[in-house]
Amino acid sequence: MKNIHFLFVILLMTSCGGSKKKEKQAVPLAKDKLKLSESQMAHIKVDTVHEQTLADQLVAVGEVSFAEDNVVRIYPIVSGTVEKIFVSLGDYVQKGQSLATLLSMDMSQIQRDYNIAKSNFSVEEKNLARAQELFSAGMMSEKEFAGAKKDYNNALSELNERTQILKLYGGSSSDLDAIYNVMAPRSGYIVERSITEGTQIRNDNNTNIFTISDLKTVWVWASIHESDLAKVSEGDEVVVKTIAFPDKIFTGRVNKIGTMLDPDSRVIKIRTELNNNEGLLKPEMFANVVITPKVSEKAIVVSNSSIILENNQNYVMVKVSKNEFRKVQIKTGRVFHYYTEVLSGVTVGEAIVTEGSLFVLTAFNQL
Repeated sequence: MKNIHFLFVILLMTSCGGSKKKEKQAVPLAKDKLKLSESQMAHIKVDTVHEQTLADQLVAVGEVSFAEDNVVRIYPIVSGTVEKIFVSLGDYVQKGQSLATLLSMDMSQIQRDYNIAKSNFSVEEKNLARAQELFSAGMMSEKEFAGAKKDYNNALSELNERTQILKLYGGSSSDLDAIYNVMAPRSGYIVERSITEGTQIRNDNNTNIFTISDLKTVWVWASIHESDLAKVSEGDEVVVKTIAFPDKIFTGRVNKIGTMLDPDSRVIKIRTELNNNEGLLKPEMFANVVITPKVSEKAIVVSNSSIILENNQNYVMVKVSKNEFRKVQIKTGRVFHYYTEVLSGVTVGEAIVTEGSLFVLTAFNQL
């Protein structure tokens, strides 16, 4: 901030000194006041001291993760060998799209069970038709006919069950083979893939083979210290910035506070859900998280650009009349991104120099 003000002074003095027509210089009124010319006034900006609602901001390190509500992890439901893979990391897939095929003995057994059930039903269907004719002709007892109907119903029930299992595993009654098709259960991006062609898979392995997420929303988990926990509540405003996109600001609110404290680091996790329609935020990105608690208070503030540090003391230039200024020492409190809390020295409504304050102070010190 000092460098910018210093350059401003140099440029201003150069522009004033190089003019063919001599500019009016700052006029000393008294030892504690300075009067600027109209041309000098054109190079500064003045604003009023005001009150603003402040809250102590908490700064934490965070990490981007999937919004688990929008994530599907796909686990193998058959054992077998990966025959083909049709997608790569980052690909967008539609619901029902084939992701991979497995050569599976489990599928062969499912197909065989279906074929047996289908064959048995065909036999029992014919038996029931013949029994119906015999019973109608009085050549079969009612008990025997009831037995034929029972066998038919059992065969039908078995066929229905085997058909449902076949459909569940993605098999086809018209295309009987040992291939299991891994299908996308929802649309989204392939964000994890743990298999390659030739990989042996067991259905009792609880490692997912694909993960799909739409990434339209993501979660950011931040760690806050135990001592700050009482300052944070759900609904607090959160600002997130990442290393990858330092000029991009993402905003959200705290929507979950963890229940378990890390016993070693003494931190607790808080969660923010962010809109990610642009797809900029990726899982496992590190982030800088600023939390503004809702608990706040009003305080007198001035813009950071108005404050000048001189001999380890903070000063502002206060406007006392149209073009007249005096140097005032202030005591500062909390410092924020654009403004600083003032504990004493100025009051609400006073006009101070917000741009060009170093130039005015330099001119004042030369009186």
